[in-house]
Amino acid sequence: MAESSTQSNSKRQTLSPGKDAVVDRISSLPESLLCHILSFLPTKESIATSILSTRWKLLWTLVPKLFLDSDKINTSELSLDDDEDVEEAREIMFAHVLSSVLAQQECGELQTFRLKWQFWWDGSHLDAWLRTAAARKVKELNLDIYTDRDENLKLPPSFFSCRTLVVLNLTGTIDIDIDTPSLSFNFPSLKILRLVRIWLPSIINSQEHSFLKLLSGCPVLEDLSFTTDHFEGEYKLCVPTLKRLSISEIEYNESDYELEINAPALEYFEFYGDLRVIKFYEKLNNLVQADVYPYDSDYEDEEFDRTWVFNIFAALNNVKFLSFSPDGTERHNFGNIYPSSFQNLVRLKFKVDGCNWNVLRDLLQKAPNLETLVITKGYDFVESNLYWKEPQYDPANLSSLTSFYYRGFKGLNDEVELVKYVLKEARVLKTATFQVSSGESKESVLEKLSMFPRCSTTCLLRVE
Repeated sequence: MAESSTQSNSKRQTLSPGKDAVVDRISSLPESLLCHILSFLPTKESIATSILSTRWKLLWTLVPKLFLDSDKINTSELSLDDDEDVEEAREIMFAHVLSSVLAQQECGELQTFRLKWQFWWDGSHLDAWLRTAAARKVKELNLDIYTDRDENLKLPPSFFSCRTLVVLNLTGTIDIDIDTPSLSFNFPSLKILRLVRIWLPSIINSQEHSFLKLLSGCPVLEDLSFTTDHFEGEYKLCVPTLKRLSISEIEYNESDYELEINAPALEYFEFYGDLRVIKFYEKLNNLVQADVYPYDSDYEDEEFDRTWVFNIFAALNNVKFLSFSPDGTERHNFGNIYPSSFQNLVRLKFKVDGCNWNVLRDLLQKAPNLETLVITKGYDFVESNLYWKEPQYDPANLSSLTSFYYRGFKGLNDEVELVKYVLKEARVLKTATFQVSSGESKESVLEKLSMFPRCSTTCLLRVE
């Protein structure tokens, strides 16, 4: 019996490692789970795990995601003094590394291919890389490409047709113009398209209308966003399936251009730019959210400004959640800039800058079902000849408001008058929260606000 007990204890000691032993539990995980973990790493770091053990040696080749960055190529061991030699060496090394990685990968379908590539001389490698990605049925393609060459990089014909692509992100010095009339884009599965700082050929600048061809080659496109610092000419966006649209000018554009939008299924619209260039073909009946941030145009004719604002809000009339930031130019005679009441509007975020109190007032009168009002103060806030003027009494005004938030409250005259109006008219208001500017005493602000009459007996005042 004693011998049996001794054998049992010895067996337990063998099975149970000591306190100082290191147990590699990660390597014992299923291969599919290990590949999933590696998919969150850049490819360079994923490959580095191959030195851990025999089990890890080829795991990176099974990861269905690739993320390679030319800036991460180390040229310090090449002993090159000239900057141009260093960049040329980096470019050659990166092309070799990427081609080698694509050749060694053993997984079948490629879920994601992210390429950040900065080159100066030879951009021809991209054709082979994209062919390989397309052959492996890539679903998400992110190209972030920059070059110092005089001409932007034209995408190779192998890019024009990829039937499996669902997400496409293009960033940098990329030209989507098509030189050959017989070629066209064919992305039957593409749902998300994001274009950042790439050159967008317009109808005027391109006889082949490449931008129109790109959109027409995406029959199920749902999400489109493009950010650029150069619009010029005429652009027509006709996408019946589009649900999300985001347009952004990086800086004010003095060129003449026009954006015509035909997207009846649109649910979200975001716009940073000049309102005078936007034209909607029809009212957006399915719109849920709109974020509109117009630039201050050089036009001094207020009637033109009023017309542009009127036209865009005629299309956005069914919106439920609206963020609106009118420019900082004084508008004395805007009058009724809103086509009709916003019956569906329940949340409004409005940036005041000292020149647009009348724009806010008119909008509040047109939103009888508004539940949440968020006021933010622009960093360029200045007092002007325009001031908050309380509208005529209407029992529908603020009758549904339950939440009021003011960011950057300083207690200026116009701010105080607006707050008095909201507290006096909002009969079902539950909370009124004020985020005060630095240097303001929260206690003194709360004491002052507490003296204002409140229509709602259950309203709670908060100062942050």
